Amino acid sequence: MRNWFRRSLIATGVTAFIGLAPQPPVAFQARDLLAQEAASGALSKSELVRLVVSGAYSTDEKIAIVSGVCLSFAPTAGDWADLRALEADADLVDAVERCAELGAVAEVSLNATRLTVRAGGSATVVATVRRRGQPEPSIPLELRGSGAASNVRLTATTDADGRASFRVQAGSTAGRRTYDLRAAGRDLRGTTRVDVVTIPGAAAAAAPEPDRIEVLAGTSDPARLQVEITDSYGNRVSGVEIELVDETGAGVASPATTDASGKALFEVSVVAFEEVGAGTWELRADNEILASVPFEVAAPPPEPAAVAGVVAVAGVEEGAANPVPRVPTPPAPDPADVLISGGYASLADGEPVAAEEAFRTALGSSPRRADGQKGLAEALLAQSRLDEAIVWYEVAVRQDPDDPDTWESLGRAYSETGRNRDARAALARAQELDPSREQLESEIADLGRTPGFVEGVAWGGNTFDNGASGGLRRAELLVRAGSAVEVWGVWDKSLGNRSPELIRGPDEWDALFGGLSVEWGTGRRLTTAVEAGQRKQAFDGGDQAESLKQNVYRLHQSVRLSGEERGLLLSVGGYLGRWFDRDDWIISAGVEAPVGRQWDLVSSVSVGETIGTNWVETGRHADTDSRLYIGLEYGSDRGLTVKPQVGLGQVDSDREEFTGTLVDLLVEAGIPVAGEGRVLLFARHQRPPGSSAFTVVAGGLGLRVGW
Repeated sequence: MRNWFRRSLIATGVTAFIGLAPQPPVAFQARDLLAQEAASGALSKSELVRLVVSGAYSTDEKIAIVSGVCLSFAPTAGDWADLRALEADADLVDAVERCAELGAVAEVSLNATRLTVRAGGSATVVATVRRRGQPEPSIPLELRGSGAASNVRLTATTDADGRASFRVQAGSTAGRRTYDLRAAGRDLRGTTRVDVVTIPGAAAAAAPEPDRIEVLAGTSDPARLQVEITDSYGNRVSGVEIELVDETGAGVASPATTDASGKALFEVSVVAFEEVGAGTWELRADNEILASVPFEVAAPPPEPAAVAGVVAVAGVEEGAANPVPRVPTPPAPDPADVLISGGYASLADGEPVAAEEAFRTALGSSPRRADGQKGLAEALLAQSRLDEAIVWYEVAVRQDPDDPDTWESLGRAYSETGRNRDARAALARAQELDPSREQLESEIADLGRTPGFVEGVAWGGNTFDNGASGGLRRAELLVRAGSAVEVWGVWDKSLGNRSPELIRGPDEWDALFGGLSVEWGTGRRLTTAVEAGQRKQAFDGGDQAESLKQNVYRLHQSVRLSGEERGLLLSVGGYLGRWFDRDDWIISAGVEAPVGRQWDLVSSVSVGETIGTNWVETGRHADTDSRLYIGLEYGSDRGLTVKPQVGLGQVDSDREEFTGTLVDLLVEAGIPVAGEGRVLLFARHQRPPGSSAFTVVAGGLGLRVGW
């Protein structure tokens, strides 16, 4: 009775909301609803409620209507309560939920992803927001700057056409600034980032060097004048034609164009200045006077032979009886420049060995020359010395992090060695610095697609000092099903090379288990893995054999704190073993941290409570086992791996003779062979308290088939 009353009250309220006038028959309302939605494109709240209570359509037809046009509003908690009170069909509610989720995602496009503006000007960024192809009006948007523009927060609201405009001030300093588009409470899909590149404004000032020219009458040598051109904000202006003229406007030298550093050089022939006198030259750009340069034609000294043809720039020798203008000495070429230019010429001529020698000599005197570092990397690459080339490319990008060419070269070198994640990051940086490199987008996307593969590994080995015979010790099958999912199955006879904390004592267990791992989160930096299976002790003990089985479960979670392939990795895990009368458990945590280009520090700590191994020898007893493992892992770009570890532990047992310190020494190695094969090696020496030390030696052969 109470539910019926509430449904009636809600329906009455909805009717009042729609209008107090008498409503048409239900069938007519529903037919009319379709006509309305054909025009409006989405259901309002009142139209949704009318559809729910309508008897003119079946549930499937209602679901089709909702799925076809979706919602024009975002349902609140009260709206969901109303739908439940009206006893909306569960499938219909699911369709409404799907539309609500879709409604929170909007497609956005920008008028450009890169805008170029002169210093002091402004750029207009226009964002268009659509949902299901229709304009989204009244959506509050924010354009937020990052880096040098991190203090910029611009807001705008979309109009009836779904457009919002932002006026972005370019600033006074040349450079690139990045802005990201956001919407409160909504996910934006599409282009949300724009770069605003501020370039220098018009030439506004000139700084001549020297600021005064003095020449000798009758000389035939040119006077040199260097000028630096800046805009009104002090930015150096390149590519501007500068004129040097006299008071009459006549040119006294050929026009010069500023280089990338905003500088231009004039060579003024003064052979025509036969008479002593003074005047002023003007530096002009687009007929605008930027600066004036005084000049003076001086009389020759008493001994013309001694001073003939002398051209002095800014100053004379002090204390001279007859002042003689100083003759500027052209600067000697930088030896590093000569060597680096020669190195690149040797590369162009197909002589990488000579190029390497030239670049190394140049870097010996000028070690911070990024062009020399990059050239050396290219010379090494031309000799197929890929690992060495990568080292020098990495040095070059640290020296000059804004050079897109070096980042692109580094990315391709990474790709050649299979370091796809690092390659993707380097190529993305190159494209970020130079968005015109649109061809890199497909390469970056391809590098992000992890190929699938199936890998099988078989291990054989022997445990010494406990009488165990050698033989097959482990077999595993791993399948990479996609870019983020792996599944595996393993049979293990107490080799324990993947889980050293589970092994104490030389007795051998048969374990059979399977697992699944998934990479997820931003940049897939999170990995969650689960395992389940059974362990059984190899025991010849008649009636007790069935009681020596243990169901085991493991959960492992890791997080990589950097987007780089070898970033800092933290992990935690748990192990649970279910006996017939009690549970074993182990909790572990680990860290992997790069300590060099190819070395990682690996460490793990575990603590747990188990009944212990040595079951046959000593009887069943409860132990608390705490351990710390520390080691190093080396991995070359070609796939060679070496991982030595030292483990120390403390065992506290119900039996005093099994209480004490545990020492565990382990080493693993992997050697790539032809194709996709690997040879694997494992060795272990352990001294558990209360029983004899033992040694395990094993070797494995792995083969991978990819697609």
